[in-house]
Amino acid sequence: MNLVCSHCKALKYKNEANGLCCANGIGTDSIHFLTHIQQYNNCFQMTSFGATNAVRENFMPTFKIQGQIYHRAGSLLPVSDSDNKFLQIYFMGNSPQEIDLRCAHNNLVKRSIVEQLQTLFHQHNQLIILFKTALDLMPSDNHKIVIRADKTPAGQHTRRFNAPTIDEVAIVVVGENLESRDIVLHRRNFQLQPIKETHRSYDALQYPIIFWQGEDGYDLSIKMINPITGN
Repeated sequence: MNLVCSHCKALKYKNEANGLCCANGIGTDSIHFLTHIQQYNNCFQMTSFGATNAVRENFMPTFKIQGQIYHRAGSLLPVSDSDNKFLQIYFMGNSPQEIDLRCAHNNLVKRSIVEQLQTLFHQHNQLIILFKTALDLMPSDNHKIVIRADKTPAGQHTRRFNAPTIDEVAIVVVGENLESRDIVLHRRNFQLQPIKETHRSYDALQYPIIFWQGEDGYDLSIKMINPITGN
């Protein structure tokens, strides 16, 4: 993809038809989306972004990050008298209100594009579909959704309660006998859980625009490819 569209700057393949990316500049929504793609990703990210040390200099509103960066996830539902944030927005149960909240925190985005993306993720992002299914299986706030780091259903988890039919990734459990690299989501509480950078879902939870189907990002089983030989 070494050809660049002169209108929207999209990267294109050699034989890709002209105008396919932005209708030769006519597609203003496409140009707007590509220009503000980070803001659109912020609308839909499921984990918060932070660092071990964020330094603010000279009382300016900007800051620089030092140390280790991390992603954190909260509960699937907010506690009483709290607003929905990040992953919790997906479970509001009211599409217009969900769009309102996403747009309220991102002034540069267009509501029409947010609505299209929201529909896309609810219908095709396997993590969102899995969370919805698992949430319906949680009879109380004491149950947890565990996103297995290795995606292996066997072994079985002690005191296993039930498993969503969509995927073997998640199980609903009671108790604390969990692997250190697993993602453990509570139904409703105040806690924030760090997501390990080696977890398969680490990238998909933070960058849904890139991993729009909720597919795996990096994991420890990925083999290195020689850039010269391709092996």
